[in-house]
Amino acid sequence: MAHDFLPPWPLQGTSALTLALLALIAAIGGELAARLRVPRLIGYTVISVVFAIAAAALARLSLAPVDEDSADLVLGICAAIILFEVGQRVSWGWLRRNPALTLTSVIEAGLTFLVVYVVMRVSLSSLAAALIAAISVATSPAVALAVVREFRAQGQITERTLLLTAMNSIYAVLLSTVMLAWVQVDAHLATFVWSDVGSWLLPTLYLVFGSLALAAAAARLLLRALALVRGERATQIVVVLAFIAIVFALAQSLRLSPLLALLTCGAFARTLDHERRLLAAELGMPVAIALVLFFSLSFATTNLDLGIGVWAPALALVVVRAVCKVGVAAALARPAGLARSKGVLVGAGLLPMSAVSLLLTRDVAALNPALAAQVGGVVAIGVVLMQVGGALLLAAALRRGGETHE
Repeated sequence: MAHDFLPPWPLQGTSALTLALLALIAAIGGELAARLRVPRLIGYTVISVVFAIAAAALARLSLAPVDEDSADLVLGICAAIILFEVGQRVSWGWLRRNPALTLTSVIEAGLTFLVVYVVMRVSLSSLAAALIAAISVATSPAVALAVVREFRAQGQITERTLLLTAMNSIYAVLLSTVMLAWVQVDAHLATFVWSDVGSWLLPTLYLVFGSLALAAAAARLLLRALALVRGERATQIVVVLAFIAIVFALAQSLRLSPLLALLTCGAFARTLDHERRLLAAELGMPVAIALVLFFSLSFATTNLDLGIGVWAPALALVVVRAVCKVGVAAALARPAGLARSKGVLVGAGLLPMSAVSLLLTRDVAALNPALAAQVGGVVAIGVVLMQVGGALLLAAALRRGGETHE
């Protein structure tokens, strides 16, 4: 009785402790990667994968596994910050002045979707193939932003890669939103008949246009709020981060797409920001922290116990996706005002796959576990391979183009 106030032995670590240790070890892993002259995100990702594989071993160390709900919340907020930042890279004026660049963006995304869909249909259902095809359109905004920031890259290849990444993200989020609406309908319909189109169309329209309306309203209110706190940079940063969190929470409450809302909110804010108020509230440090947490948590709660049957479609996904993105970027480089060799480098920069898609597969799992089982393994392998391999290729492309300042 005299010692009841003491904690039990051995000590039992909480999920919060595991999460903190993961962030610490990932940060150290990133610095070790930098010493090897590879992007820091490689170190973050490797540590994240190790934590996922060694989840069972944590109990032997008296550590609780990372809580999935807490991880998803942190991942979602980090993704929101990153997507808002990338959304600001969308230059509608540049796209208007260079129609060939706009055409490159549309054809590259469209061809990727169609070819991946056809290849996935060989072994998967139509809806599963469509979901994977929608996900494959996206270039990882987190990888692109992390590599460009780390190597302080500037130049034609850098700017076009960031612009096309932002546009790809918009296409992918729109397509994924439409697919998710269809999953919701499919979960409630035994068989589909054309009279059920309205049941699919209304949720789709609500998700897409509701998210865009929320983004447009938030962008206008954000710029007005920044006008009220001009002159104090710390307060401006707090205002921007608060708006990002508000849009994220509102989108969830309204059953809209937080990813689409944040990405387009950044794009709308840039377009409407005639007085360059957002430039004064540059989110350098918050984005850097979000990137570390995003990559360290990307796979930490993902089930990586993958069967042999998913490897063939996953490798096929990686190959055909790479051919489409690099091929279109190279073929249309000259009409868009770029040498073909640099077009190849831009295409290589578009290869990283987005780990945000893992959040989408969890949304699918809540509605249709069987469908998520078809999609999850293929997507997880594709993301792991192309987050690591794609980051290395993007770094190599920027170095080859002479646009890094290491």
